[in-house]
Amino acid sequence: MAAMTKGGAPSVERRGAAGATPRVPRATAAPPLPRPAPPRLLHTDVVAIAAAWVAITVGIWLRHGGLTALSGGWESAATSVTQVSGLLASSTGLAGLVLIARPRAIERRYGLDRLFVWHRYLMETMAILLGVHIAAGYAAWSYGRRGLHGAFNDLTGGQPYMGLATISALIVAVITIMSLRSLRRLLSYETWYFVHLSAYVAMATAFGHEVVLGGDLSSDTPARWAWGAMHIAVIGAILWGRIAPSIRAIARPLSITSVRNINAGTALVRLAGPELAGWHADAGQFVRLRPLAAGLWWQTHPFSLVSAPTTAGLEIAVKHRGDASGAITRLRRGTKVAVEGPYGIGTPDIAEGRKLVLIAGGIGITPVRALLQRVPDDAEPIVFYRAHSQHQLLFFDELRELVEHKGGRLLLLVGRTAVLAQHDPFSAHALRSSVPDIADRVAVVCGPERLVAAARGGLLAAGVASRDIHYERAWW
Repeated sequence: MAAMTKGGAPSVERRGAAGATPRVPRATAAPPLPRPAPPRLLHTDVVAIAAAWVAITVGIWLRHGGLTALSGGWESAATSVTQVSGLLASSTGLAGLVLIARPRAIERRYGLDRLFVWHRYLMETMAILLGVHIAAGYAAWSYGRRGLHGAFNDLTGGQPYMGLATISALIVAVITIMSLRSLRRLLSYETWYFVHLSAYVAMATAFGHEVVLGGDLSSDTPARWAWGAMHIAVIGAILWGRIAPSIRAIARPLSITSVRNINAGTALVRLAGPELAGWHADAGQFVRLRPLAAGLWWQTHPFSLVSAPTTAGLEIAVKHRGDASGAITRLRRGTKVAVEGPYGIGTPDIAEGRKLVLIAGGIGITPVRALLQRVPDDAEPIVFYRAHSQHQLLFFDELRELVEHKGGRLLLLVGRTAVLAQHDPFSAHALRSSVPDIADRVAVVCGPERLVAAARGGLLAAGVASRDIHYERAWW
């Protein structure tokens, strides 16, 4: 085990780190749970589905001479822009809802965090398109008709379904504003979550004016059927990907079998039950927990598996942050917990017979511990463990044993940045100095957002290919 300290190259320590948490015994040798099936969906499949989605949307507009109308004068052009921007805004929003439904086929290919990122991009695009749709529609309606005041009255409720459409636009505006990073940090997860649930209301209230007043849909039966089919497909994805798993998890909960404090701020929680017989899970994945207890049943929280999952149970490490996560550590033995998942693609399969470098910080060490239990013995893992103090180190002795057993090294980066041997421990130079063959390794990064960003940048600069850097961010 090497420790990165101020003054030069890593030094070798022969004693356990002061203040390290006591060694947590490994789980008994119960049979491992079956691993999740490899992703069947190809990148080309996703591209084809996206292309078909866009083709249907734009095709409806082109079918009715939308492109020609752009050169037919100001009113005609404004009407055409209104139509295409409305169609694109709605279809983009629908695609965003599909991603947030967590379809297992796509999640197994790309990871849940990337689905969330793409969802955010799509919904931001929808908000921009909606703004264009409103501005162009207002211009087209007021041009040569009832003027600005009359257009405002008609488009905010004077015409059929336009009152609902106005409510839909206001909901989207509120969601977009509250999703700005500067504002999102000020909100609790629960506030943010329930505001975002109103997106379903926005899509539903907008549907009426699309098929009744939309010139591309109101008079075209095939187009109306195609548009309706897209909406039905989205509803099906939400029911299958979000609602059904939640119902299954509640109907077949696991039970808390033990809660054990491993340091002043973190507890090890074990979950078990006969329902695990139908599970497929692997090291490196995470689950979402819904404690079926008063005051906690309506919210879920993500936790990484801290050990390789077996038929004997699942283990998670819960860091007490003073919110609902702390309440989980106070639950009694036998409390039922609905467990959704598992999610995540950072499983031992990513090694593909190559050597590994793992970078972790804070509670991000938990999936690394699980991975080390399952990666091949010849993986020679190099583990960078970042912590602000020795007291924050988790599973120190066990990590050292696992790493040494597999021919690797454990490098501690403990203390404030100013006291480290390298002020930027994840710079390309620092990484290459510690791991000369780092460009030939597969990297896994787990931890806070700042650590992930810094480590990823350093790995890329050190020559590690982007496809060989695996990380999953915790988005909300």
